[in-house]
Amino acid sequence: MPIKHFPVSFDANIYKAMNADLRNMNVTQLIFHYEHYGKNEGRICSRIKSRNDLISSISLENRCLEIGPFDCPVLTGNNVKYFDVLSQEGLKARAVDINRIGNINNIPYIDYVSSTGDLSIIDNKFDVVLSCHSIEHQLDLIEHLNNVSKILSPNGFYVIISPDKRYCFDHFIKETTIADIIQMNEQKTKTHTLKSVIEHRVLTCHNDSNRHWNNDHGTQTIDTDPMSLCNAINEYKNTEGYIDVHSLQFTPSSFEKNINLLFKNNYIDLGVHMVYPTLRGGLEFYAILQKQT
Repeated sequence: MPIKHFPVSFDANIYKAMNADLRNMNVTQLIFHYEHYGKNEGRICSRIKSRNDLISSISLENRCLEIGPFDCPVLTGNNVKYFDVLSQEGLKARAVDINRIGNINNIPYIDYVSSTGDLSIIDNKFDVVLSCHSIEHQLDLIEHLNNVSKILSPNGFYVIISPDKRYCFDHFIKETTIADIIQMNEQKTKTHTLKSVIEHRVLTCHNDSNRHWNNDHGTQTIDTDPMSLCNAINEYKNTEGYIDVHSLQFTPSSFEKNINLLFKNNYIDLGVHMVYPTLRGGLEFYAILQKQT
């Protein structure tokens, strides 16, 4: 049986216990403080205080699938299977090619391989599907979510670990809107747009989350490398096939808002179950979507 729920994203008792300056507040005051101050300050407010806490809330007795594990799978165990665009041997070769061999022995056997990222090749159902820093690369978020839904068991969960654009190199790039998401679904593109390549190569900045939390966002690449724009355009024009860049930029609240809009307008059948906001010093948030049956 799949897990029935994850820990709540806001627990007043935990919020009070983890923040000494709030010890004299009642529940109503705690909720108000969190919504108006604590959330943006990245304060701890639930049992999910880290990625490890998130993973420990997933019972590995469930049938689990991880999308895109490469050399650092999040889930491990006998009931976990893996999907990627390359086989285990292909991923090892890629690790060598990009000089990322430190974790090469962590690359798992890939049960399902599709060079185009086609989840329809999977012929099983899973209680939990997880992706880590993959959602922001999707060319068509709506199609991706619907393909995940097809391999989820009734009431199954899609666990998403996503970068928060405010605290990573995407800081200066605008948040993705519902219009962007629907347009991408209508276009049905198979490669990233020139816009996404330019943004990723030219308009990004440093990736030090602590600096971002301290309002030190640095400068965009184009400010220090004027040739970066020309190089990005040439890369796009001269590359055959897929260029791996971010196409989507979210904060926890914008992600939740977009998913709610997609669900309410019948684009997807995955509803928001829980969203855990980014904690101070971190650069990722966690979202749990549940298949509605």
